[in-house]
Amino acid sequence: MQALDARMEAALCDGRTPVAAEFGGLAAILASADGVARSHFAPEYMALVLDEADLGDPDVQAFSRDVVERLDSDIGINSLVDMVAERPPLPEAVEATWFGRWLELARDRQAATSARTAALRGALLTKRQSARRSLRLAAFIADCVVDDEPAFLAHAARIAGLLHAESPNEALVEFLRDLLDVAGAADEASFELGMERVGRALQAASGGDVLARLREARERFDASAAGREARADARVLSLAVGLLDDFFEERVDGWTERLEELRREAFAYSAYSVQAEDFLNGAKEAEVSAWASLAVRLGSLAPSLDEPAWWNATHIIENELLAVYSANRTLFRRSDDGGLDWLVRPRIEGYYARHRGQLYALRGWLKARGASELGTAAAELIARTDAALGRGDDPDPRGAAADGPTVAAVLEQGKEPYELQERFLRDVIADVNYVEFKQITPPVMEAVQTVLHAFEGLPYFDNPNVRVFVRAVVVKTLLFLKSRMDPSPGVDPTVSYLFIREGEPNPLEKFLQQDFMRFWQTSMLGSVDEVRGIAAGRADVMHQFEGIRFITEIKREEEDASFENLIASYGAQTTLYQNTNIPIGILLVLDLTTRDGLSEHFRTLYRTEVGDLLRNGTTRGVLVVKVPARRVDPSTATAEAVRRISKARTAAKRAGKPAAKANAPKKGGTTTKVAAPRPANRRGQRKTDGTPGVGT
Repeated sequence: MQALDARMEAALCDGRTPVAAEFGGLAAILASADGVARSHFAPEYMALVLDEADLGDPDVQAFSRDVVERLDSDIGINSLVDMVAERPPLPEAVEATWFGRWLELARDRQAATSARTAALRGALLTKRQSARRSLRLAAFIADCVVDDEPAFLAHAARIAGLLHAESPNEALVEFLRDLLDVAGAADEASFELGMERVGRALQAASGGDVLARLREARERFDASAAGREARADARVLSLAVGLLDDFFEERVDGWTERLEELRREAFAYSAYSVQAEDFLNGAKEAEVSAWASLAVRLGSLAPSLDEPAWWNATHIIENELLAVYSANRTLFRRSDDGGLDWLVRPRIEGYYARHRGQLYALRGWLKARGASELGTAAAELIARTDAALGRGDDPDPRGAAADGPTVAAVLEQGKEPYELQERFLRDVIADVNYVEFKQITPPVMEAVQTVLHAFEGLPYFDNPNVRVFVRAVVVKTLLFLKSRMDPSPGVDPTVSYLFIREGEPNPLEKFLQQDFMRFWQTSMLGSVDEVRGIAAGRADVMHQFEGIRFITEIKREEEDASFENLIASYGAQTTLYQNTNIPIGILLVLDLTTRDGLSEHFRTLYRTEVGDLLRNGTTRGVLVVKVPARRVDPSTATAEAVRRISKARTAAKRAGKPAAKANAPKKGGTTTKVAAPRPANRRGQRKTDGTPGVGT
């Protein structure tokens, strides 16, 4: 097994994705299940087998069973679970076996708590849509006792909440209530009990029931936030529910401050969930996002409902009123009415009853924009509005009779139109782009302009879709470089691999690839990693949009990170991926040659190469970006410089003492003058090499 591990380590250090042939073929790996399970590279071996083997082969299934049976470390289990979570489901027989093993390990109180927690996470993943496995997992959690390890119970509480949301189970709710007195697990139990109350509120059939359940939920969220500081999720939901309560009761105090607090907490939770990268977070992220969105819209709509007329009626109707009025569907994706609608609709309908003239604004919006925003539903909405106004064209609202249910019908028809949501989202994204544009620094602006000007004239770059997509990916890649140069490990632990860590080897390129993909997952630009079948190879990161595709190849360099050497060493591989699509690519390099831990300026870390790079008559373009690693932060650099200067001064003084003694007058002799030693050059003051910018 040591020989196999040595080959695996060599492949990973070289930045290559290992293949079975390097280990003597699949048979050699399949025969080493025990060694694989105890290897630090167990997830990599499993990925190799899952990639290359026939998963229906009994030998392959036996291998996977034996590995999972012997795998008992939390790191190994979690890595395997993360790897499988990103793939299509495995054969039913395989996942059923894994589920059984992990449920057994989770039940074993003699095992390490971290391993049991990892096993419980694996059991949740491999239950998939199986009703029987869901029941087995729910039964196990409901049967957990409160004297178990708090860390394990907290994780069990989280999974209990997910299972209860899928299929309500009162036994799981009882388990959560039992944990309210368990230090270390009470905050998670309180949060999940709050979510259980929210779920019941969304299904309630009366306003009184909705309000009562939401107030109970808010108490649970407050208890969760009080139990542990890092509970931004609980604080967002508590604030949002409180604002909804105030909207219903028409309370107006403190909205501005609480909305600002909600935005801060929502941002904190978003940053945490992106960094955590756990498949368990998906449902919670959606719920937190929906409540934050509702609260922000309520905050915008509430002041409008105190005004007799709206000068910006179009904006209010499109972006706030229709979404809030049918919140159960538009924001929480429920298939029916009820729930929150009992709290938001009375106030909106009451406003229209008091200010019937606003129905003219609603009808005017429908006539002006209804066809483009709502399609064929516009004519029906206009007819309903006319009916609510008394079936006449009398512009005097005093002659109009606003019938409450009819007003409700007009608004109800406007719920959740896809075109309206699409337009709203376009406006929001435009706002995001505007804010980002205002934050762009001059070096990034210079880089974008230089790189894209260099790509002008490349084949297909005159295609509008190609131009738009390449521009978007180039901008995001350069922003990734900037984002990796700003934070320290103390602020953002995900960048710790870029800093010098005493006693640890240089980071592998997979750390850069994983970091790069984390960044792209927030961009919605169609980027995926480890894609097979691209120009006869496997691409590190593929960017794809409507048939347009190009690749970011990721490497690391420990000896010579000059652009000339990078192009000579890795340029061919980067350009070969372009053979079946646009001739543009990106080479992203983990630069491990940083001197004294001090990185160069941003403008020296990228360059474009355009020309017949393979000497085969095709003009190609490559953007090379170096991400500096083995760095130190500014305070460490200062401390190191001071230490070196102090050491140099001490050495100079020691050298000066013999010289002073030699210069002392001797009895009966002449004085001999000895030249003082020249001060040592100060280290830590680096010469700037003046490397030209992009395109030179």
